[in-house]
Amino acid sequence: MLRPNSGTGATIKDPQPSAVGEPGDPAEPAIQSVAPTSLAGAGPRKERNAAATRQRILDSGEHEFAARGFAGARLREIAETAGVQPALIHHYFTDKQGLYRAVLDRALLPSSTESWTVLESRRDLEGLIAGLIDVVLRFYAAHQNLLAILRHESVSGSPVLEELSRERMLPIIQAVTLFLEDRQRAGEVRDDIPAAEIIVSGMAIAVYPFVEEGLIRVMLPSVIARDEAGLERRKQSIVKLLLAGIRPRKP
Repeated sequence: MLRPNSGTGATIKDPQPSAVGEPGDPAEPAIQSVAPTSLAGAGPRKERNAAATRQRILDSGEHEFAARGFAGARLREIAETAGVQPALIHHYFTDKQGLYRAVLDRALLPSSTESWTVLESRRDLEGLIAGLIDVVLRFYAAHQNLLAILRHESVSGSPVLEELSRERMLPIIQAVTLFLEDRQRAGEVRDDIPAAEIIVSGMAIAVYPFVEEGLIRVMLPSVIARDEAGLERRKQSIVKLLLAGIRPRKP
């Protein structure tokens, strides 16, 4: 199975420094470079420092976007928490939308890669469903801040998440749809249930306890699991339910 061209939205290049701020923020001055006293060994150290700085900005941005959403997040707050000047955010990410995209893509890219690995390595129905459910469970168990960002998106967000979803997730959904439709033609999967309904049902069962964690924790605390054993138990239960529902009934 061929995955889409990774060149589309797969990486975000470091842009040139910019003095463009967000509405209400004064423009930041450009960062002035200072020539090092010695070039020996400066390259790797500079790269490490740059990577660490970008990581701090991304971490700070994720928390700010989770707390306030895209519209309410302020670059100055993000910069202060990250311990950097606001101009560095513009340097690495151009503007608030560029940072928002990088924060979301950092969460989506690993699960997208894992999903393609499952699609390319597991061709049997049970193996594919188990692999994809495992990816979904681990993704939502590890990204509580992303769930908060998605809640903000449902009220008033930006087009960034929609664009990233089309780039990262839509090709995967299309590939799973083709797989299920092929199994329907082969008689391995019931053909009276559309493939899209099978997919959304599996996603709903896996994701709902994380979305409504407060409510589920009160009523069914054993379902809220983030440890290895708990996630494995939930995966096995979901796979059994899905397979029982989509396989043809024996005469």
